[in-house]
Amino acid sequence: MTASTLYLVAPDSLASWFPYFTDGRADDRHLLIGERAEADLPAIRAALAGHRRPVAVFLSSHDTLIRDRELARTLAADGHPVVVQSAVAALLGTDKVAMKRFFDRHGFATAPWRYGAEGTLAGGPGDPMVVKGRNSTQSRGIRLTGTEPVGGDVFGEQYLDGVEFSVVVHRMPGRCVTFPPVWKGSTSPRLVPPWRRQRLCPAPGLDPAQEAWLRRTSAAIAEAADVRGHLEVEFLLTPDGEGLVLEVNPRICGTLRLVAMATGVPVFSLHHDYRLADVPAIAYAAEAPYDGEPFNDPRTGVFATSRLTVAADTPEAAGLALARHGGGPAPGADPWTAATATRLIN
Repeated sequence: MTASTLYLVAPDSLASWFPYFTDGRADDRHLLIGERAEADLPAIRAALAGHRRPVAVFLSSHDTLIRDRELARTLAADGHPVVVQSAVAALLGTDKVAMKRFFDRHGFATAPWRYGAEGTLAGGPGDPMVVKGRNSTQSRGIRLTGTEPVGGDVFGEQYLDGVEFSVVVHRMPGRCVTFPPVWKGSTSPRLVPPWRRQRLCPAPGLDPAQEAWLRRTSAAIAEAADVRGHLEVEFLLTPDGEGLVLEVNPRICGTLRLVAMATGVPVFSLHHDYRLADVPAIAYAAEAPYDGEPFNDPRTGVFATSRLTVAADTPEAAGLALARHGGGPAPGADPWTAATATRLIN
């Protein structure tokens, strides 16, 4: 695409750091449209009218996938070209039971699950399983139980030990970009969600065959779901080497900034005609929960919102940057070495 872009940015969390991860084209602009049920359509139309026929690119959050499709339909009727998530992908992002059915139908191995009498998880009451909301995000309401019935707004999934990874994909018809897998640490019965753990890119201890499978599977899921834009695919690698798909997030995801800093790719501008495929990591990017004052320092490769994200030329330098801002191990520690050792112990 060569036309100018109006980015319609839904996630409030992007407001401070979004501009640093575009390719800086002079004609491109952005409008924060928020995550309320009703966006300001007159403001969007006014922004589109202000320049020569820009492409409207929706950057959706979990809560705006359906809303943004409706907005896109209205703008398309007005004659504006739009990039918005597909109907299939939006359904998978807002209905985890539909997502599990999709995995089974397309042959993507996933953790055994149950919803009422449906699913692949054998056993009955008393067997431990992870209960999740059918339409939830960031592990809200997740719990480990053996007694709760599943159906309605919740479904059940077998708890499994292993190491979690995410792969970020950007797909447009005819081309697909995959980013290096992100290491998110080991599962535990305490159900600490990945966004409350340290995350690393490139992933430590991941052999080339595993990385190739993670990327290949992510691209295949993006194709099967007709993804238009960004997709995060969450995986589990079990101690015996089995790879399972856990979830998909067809929206702006928490690992997007991490892979952008690890690869140097302007992740929000990929709707332009970038001829990329399997993007390698060119830096060591690390991320940890952060409770301090938000700030951005692109010169030193540090961004801090609810998470602290750093990038450096070496693992040691990335570890130092995390520690300097209170988000990592002791000064001098190498998060990649520590992560590999933890994985081997588990």
